[in-house]
Amino acid sequence: MEMLRHWKALFYCFWLSDKPLVQQELAWDLASLILACKGRNSSSFVRAFWETLCREWFDVDKHRVDKYLLLARRMVFFTFKSMQQSNWDGQLVDEYMSVYQEIAVNSSDPKIPNSIRTHVGDVYVDELVRLASEVLSASGEPQAEVAAIPVARLLEPFMRFISTTPIRHLPAIIQESVFENIVVRIAEAEERDMAQDSDGDMEMAGGDVRDNQIENESLQKVQFLADSIPNIKKRLLAVGSEDECRS
Repeated sequence: MEMLRHWKALFYCFWLSDKPLVQQELAWDLASLILACKGRNSSSFVRAFWETLCREWFDVDKHRVDKYLLLARRMVFFTFKSMQQSNWDGQLVDEYMSVYQEIAVNSSDPKIPNSIRTHVGDVYVDELVRLASEVLSASGEPQAEVAAIPVARLLEPFMRFISTTPIRHLPAIIQESVFENIVVRIAEAEERDMAQDSDGDMEMAGGDVRDNQIENESLQKVQFLADSIPNIKKRLLAVGSEDECRS
């Protein structure tokens, strides 16, 4: 309850931000508060955000929709960031995945707006690649850190959504925005690397990940996704064989 009260205040604080640069900075600052939370408070903070957003969503007018979608995108990124800073602690990952499964991409609750479900699907892989790109650009042993990302586990809320939702038109949308997105990114990055000359521009090889846009994304940036394909297949089969799965 305490987190819900905090988020209601933060939600309407963000409501009053009316300049694009202010909105972008405030969205970043609000979402990054996850990293200041200790222990289970971090997952409680994220849960309260999604509960608040879903509860207040239908009161958000057309002039404010985009900035709240941006805030949701930033929350997805900093949720990944929190898990990464915990070295992908299994219990914390499970708590965050429960938040997505029970709220943001809940498969049947009529109180959850479909636009929230589809938006999370749209930005999820983008923000995971953004995190991997950030780790790869850091010092230390970035390859080992990126390889530790439990991609299949992170995708499980969407697997369960597709296999259990009674909302007929949404599985195809989520499949395209999450799973087909991964396949397309890997294929395009492989083609780009093959076409690149050995003396190609290093800046182009590195690429950049921006909101709603992939610019010259190299295979290095998405290799962790390609390496996770066997585990994704195994988890898909496991979820699909459960009794709750709709035929």
